[in-house]
Amino acid sequence: MKPISMKPIRSSLQAFAIGVLALAATAPALADKEDFPTAKGTTPTIPGIDSDALEKFGGEEGVHKWAEALFYYIMLDNRINWIFERFGNPKRQIELNTQLETMVLGGPAKYQGASMSAAHSDLHITLTQFNAVVEAAYNACERVNTPYHVCNQLIAALAPFERVIVTR
Repeated sequence: MKPISMKPIRSSLQAFAIGVLALAATAPALADKEDFPTAKGTTPTIPGIDSDALEKFGGEEGVHKWAEALFYYIMLDNRINWIFERFGNPKRQIELNTQLETMVLGGPAKYQGASMSAAHSDLHITLTQFNAVVEAAYNACERVNTPYHVCNQLIAALAPFERVIVTR
């Protein structure tokens, strides 16, 4: 019997995550701090994310490990690593991604980066490059043993950024 390949499953999951963009086209821009009013020191989770998603990620420490794994895979990928090497500081981006993803998952709101549109406006990101980051995000979930259904919630919540990140 032939072993089951995970590639079709990953492709389906990636297509689902990117497809959520069409459904979320009216979602608010997530990156602006003022879009996240805090209640009791935490940020409300994005609709569609389980209230315990941050806990399932292992809290802020788990999100940080995921962000480190994300950049591990980004830096291995020749489709996108040059962008991060040339225009960014991966160590700082890991910290900003930890803040942003923690916030999206309902944790303490303390994102200190620029809006997604401001941070990416001059980079001329293509859909192929955006999708490469989505692929790296799924690989990072696998690397840190985050269940796919939890990973899907985060990636689906981040999918609306595509409209401001992809500029060509």
